[in-house]
Amino acid sequence: MQLSIYKREKKQITKLRHLGNVPAVVYAQDQKKNENIYLKKAELKKQLATLKPGDLSTSIFTLKSEKETFKAIVKEIQYFVTTYEVSHLDFMRLDEKKVITAKVPIRFTGVAECKGIKQGGNFRQIIRAMKVKCLPKDLPKGFVVHVADMEIGDTKRLSEIKLPKDVISVSRKLNEVIVTITKR
Repeated sequence: MQLSIYKREKKQITKLRHLGNVPAVVYAQDQKKNENIYLKKAELKKQLATLKPGDLSTSIFTLKSEKETFKAIVKEIQYFVTTYEVSHLDFMRLDEKKVITAKVPIRFTGVAECKGIKQGGNFRQIIRAMKVKCLPKDLPKGFVVHVADMEIGDTKRLSEIKLPKDVISVSRKLNEVIVTITKR
């Protein structure tokens, strides 16, 4: 996904928002200093609309300015409380040779066929994402957990998620429950 970015001064935030823009900051992993930028709100909304819920943390954006083009991920997003419009973004500039940390969403398959639900149980997701470390090229879009064989009282834990070769979990407790089928 590509976004055009424009340089801004720190004091311009209110004016930029009134003109239909979203202020942001690009943080560097090491070598460069942080940059104050802004994006066109319409372009940002269009790109965000293409994402599935939970995918923002693993989406790599190509940010293009007048001077350069580089890749980055969203580290933080802030919203206006009343409108839920994006009010500010923090990007992390990626270096293909440096490890990053990101939250990878956990998704489920087989919910409709789940034995426990057919027996009258409730599907209860406890954890929505797993924090991992890896190179940008190895960042998974999501983890898929199959739940069709689960019965009432069964649980699945973070430790049951099979990680790709070069991806390391940084979640503190791998014995934490990610999903359970409970009695009604």
